[in-house]
Amino acid sequence: MRKGYLVLLTIVTELIFLFIVSTFINLSFIDTLFIGGIGIFGVVWLFSFSMTQQNNVFNTSLKGVTGQDAGGIKVFRFKINPITLGLLIFCISSFVITMIYYSSYLIG
Repeated sequence: MRKGYLVLLTIVTELIFLFIVSTFINLSFIDTLFIGGIGIFGVVWLFSFSMTQQNNVFNTSLKGVTGQDAGGIKVFRFKINPITLGLLIFCISSFVITMIYYSSYLIG
């Protein structure tokens, strides 16, 4: 139950943040919703990827210089926790909402 609340809190927080950003820069909310959903999820993914990369570089340089085993090389795996699940659900739902909103322009 607590994980469900965290997912919902993540979605609501992202929605409020993107609404404030859209009013601040005078852009339509639907456009900000689409780009912001993808952008925030991308930032979280890149941060996670970067941390794994930095740890791998540190472990290999430590092993090369001192010979100590500091944990080895780890493969990057994107872990789904309640916050990233909320971001992923928000990203997918913002894409669907945007496609529905602009369907008259896309269909012809």
